[in-house]
Amino acid sequence: MTVEEMYKKIILTNIPNYYITDENCENLYYKAIANGIEKVLIGPSSMKIGEKFQDRNVKTIVSVAYPSGTVCPEIKAQEIEDCEQFSSIADMYFVTAAVGYFMSGHEDNLEKEMKMCVETAKKPVYFITEIAEMSDSYLEKFCKLAQENKIAGIVISTAFMPYDVKRPSVEDIKRIKKYSGNKIEVIAAGTYKSLEDINDALDAGADLVMVNEADNIIEA
Repeated sequence: MTVEEMYKKIILTNIPNYYITDENCENLYYKAIANGIEKVLIGPSSMKIGEKFQDRNVKTIVSVAYPSGTVCPEIKAQEIEDCEQFSSIADMYFVTAAVGYFMSGHEDNLEKEMKMCVETAKKPVYFITEIAEMSDSYLEKFCKLAQENKIAGIVISTAFMPYDVKRPSVEDIKRIKKYSGNKIEVIAAGTYKSLEDINDALDAGADLVMVNEADNIIEA
């Protein structure tokens, strides 16, 4: 895979960082455009800045309930509705699942929030979770619920830094590919320090890789 082909598999983001200014957000888009990256992930507060780049062949993903999620499906659906009223920039949404609540036996809550978010957005919805913290049985359940509720894909980590959560490995990517059955997209996220790390994630089966622009893998 050439570098140019690899860049088309990257989602460039700044949201795992603590402090994001309008200038940071503009630079995120400019960096994506300069490198042929086709998708960026931003927070709701940056949506108006993103509108400046709607005609620049970059799709905008907006995060919901990032980074820790919330156990209330209604709040997540309301956040999507608020984003839709605030701006037309979102092409899709990444929603953070309350993974701890799910693994405490509340599968019905996860199913409800998936259904409500998809119905509210009427655009592709992806769910962010922490698959490195999941046993195979929970990961299989998560993938099954995602497929049943028309979730477009699963992001395998918030990649929030610093964060005391185990980061997904190449083996974790292979695990989720097994249970997703190629019916939903798998987006790798975690700690990537080089293009080689990104290529390894893609080789393991990831459809896309979320990259923090602060890691300086992608040149300005």
